[in-house]
Amino acid sequence: MEIHDNLRVNMARPKRFSWSKFFVIALAIVIMLFAAFAFYAYLALRPMAKAESNVQAVVRQKTSLSNLHDMTVDYRDGSTYAVLGSENGQQKVAVIHGKENKVHVFDYGNGLTTAQIKQRLKNDYQSKKIYSANLSEYQNVLVWEISYQAKDGSLNYLTLNYKTGTVYRAVNGL
Repeated sequence: MEIHDNLRVNMARPKRFSWSKFFVIALAIVIMLFAAFAFYAYLALRPMAKAESNVQAVVRQKTSLSNLHDMTVDYRDGSTYAVLGSENGQQKVAVIHGKENKVHVFDYGNGLTTAQIKQRLKNDYQSKKIYSANLSEYQNVLVWEISYQAKDGSLNYLTLNYKTGTVYRAVNGL
């Protein structure tokens, strides 16, 4: 009878909480979440990184530009990539049209800056938020392709000449 009573006493005693096990499990969960997020980010960014390396390879092959950086993508007529580089100490922009791999090189530097574009959109178009401002080509001219939100919440699109700021196209209320 004495053995049976001891079993009942041991069974009724609550188990002690182990802080060390809790911290090990919590740390393992945090590490797994971080690894999952890092893997997801890698998979999400891989197509853009591959496109950037392909664009740089095409520009190096078809032009004499060096020090390539700051690639932008515009999806107006398929994918149009613009990448900044230098040639003989001058800043240039190479614009590549997606599948055609046609490269056009333009001078960069004596045009509208992003700060000037932002100011113009606020003053002339009462923009609430600018979504993108990408360099592209329109009718063999270097242009800014800009998408922004107006005060009324509508999505708008502008194509501005890079040097003069002349509006080539304006699409309002998308």
